[in-house]
Amino acid sequence: MKLKIQATDINDREELRALLIDAADELIGENHKMLEPKLPWDGYPILMVDASLHPVLISFDPEQGQAALLNGLQAAEQLSVALPWINQVYDALQQQQLPPRLVVISKEPPAGAAMLASSQQLSVFSYKALRVNGETGLWLERLDTAMEADSEPETVFEPPAVLVSNAPDKDALPPLSKEETSYFQQL
Repeated sequence: MKLKIQATDINDREELRALLIDAADELIGENHKMLEPKLPWDGYPILMVDASLHPVLISFDPEQGQAALLNGLQAAEQLSVALPWINQVYDALQQQQLPPRLVVISKEPPAGAAMLASSQQLSVFSYKALRVNGETGLWLERLDTAMEADSEPETVFEPPAVLVSNAPDKDALPPLSKEETSYFQQL
């Protein structure tokens, strides 16, 4: 069998979205679950849950890495605020109050991403679109992996993970009604 490999461009966000969903094992690991393929926020990020039931936001832009990063940070903040309600809608999260992990993907990494790449809550990938025997696929390269090959090992302070308590408090949000639950499931 002869392989024909050539570089190609992806300018359509929906084609890139479909390829990223197919490549979710490489982005967030095996045994993930899709929660929302297209959230209604800026950039329309993808919401998944990884094998350890941790929410993962995938923010992407075919051309602008900075837009992918900023839209992803904004969506992560929105998701963190709405997490109590989102936990009620998505059983896959099992009522865990964990902040989302953000995965940012663009053709070129955003400016300053090298400084952020050491964070465990943020993964930055660049991609190249390839056509192999007529099928389009992505070559994904994680930014911190590429940097490790070029630099010396250094000690990085890692703050402990923050877990929000499930204990009820006076500022807790009320449970969703059946109408609200069905609305969020339709999104």
